[in-house]
Amino acid sequence: MRLYLVLLALLGGAGQAFDVVSIKPSAPETGPNFSANILRQRPDGGLTVTRMYVGNLIARAYAPITRPEIFGLPEWASRQFYDISATSPLASATAEQRTAMLRTMLADRFQLLAHTERRELPSYDLLLDRKDGRIGPGLTPSDVDCVALAARRRAAEEAALKAGTAPPEPVPFEPGQPPRPCSIVGRLNEVVGEVAISVLAEMLRGPTGRLVVDKTGLRGTYRITLRYDLANVALGTVPPPENALSVFTAVREQLGLRLEPSRTERDVLVIDRLERPTEN
Repeated sequence: MRLYLVLLALLGGAGQAFDVVSIKPSAPETGPNFSANILRQRPDGGLTVTRMYVGNLIARAYAPITRPEIFGLPEWASRQFYDISATSPLASATAEQRTAMLRTMLADRFQLLAHTERRELPSYDLLLDRKDGRIGPGLTPSDVDCVALAARRRAAEEAALKAGTAPPEPVPFEPGQPPRPCSIVGRLNEVVGEVAISVLAEMLRGPTGRLVVDKTGLRGTYRITLRYDLANVALGTVPPPENALSVFTAVREQLGLRLEPSRTERDVLVIDRLERPTEN
């Protein structure tokens, strides 16, 4: 039986909706400082969204379902950027209340109606390439304890919320500089970071176009440097150059891993109804 997510009925109640919501199509933006898909939340649960596709916003509201696991989106939901500002009636908001308010806004302003179902999806298994288990030069073991560091970051965020102050801002990534410990950055032609291999697998979804499942057996944290040619070729914006280095070849040569076609069962979100936002 399909589970319908009738958001207002499921998550309704006091404190489960934003006070005031402003939604506007984003103005055109180009250049080296182009930014998109930014969501900033305040301690009370209010938020500001800058240049985000509705499809990505739905993915945030229904985590751990991710954007490639959402089906039935109209074309405009992955083409039109929106800027959103929402105020909250709460003094401070829990994670559950933040999710509830975001889902309610999607149901109210975008008329979102969806259901979950189990599907088998095309995927890639991420495996060790060599029988002796040897890894490549772009993959180096690190002694950083990312589990402990993540716990400290969560504790700092929770302390800020209890005090009614904004949580610490993440350290921005500076081009040419390594990412902060236990973080990863993906761009059109590279992935650089210091994370667990399972996090690398998540980052590889973009350039490969499929779900990637970590089956390497590698544990702990690794410093990762992976470079390949023109991931945006997949978007049809640039013709592939002669002898282009694909992400599949780069994973094998630089990381000592390989991507093998497979299929994986996952819960997915199927869109039954989604409309352009109502006027403010």
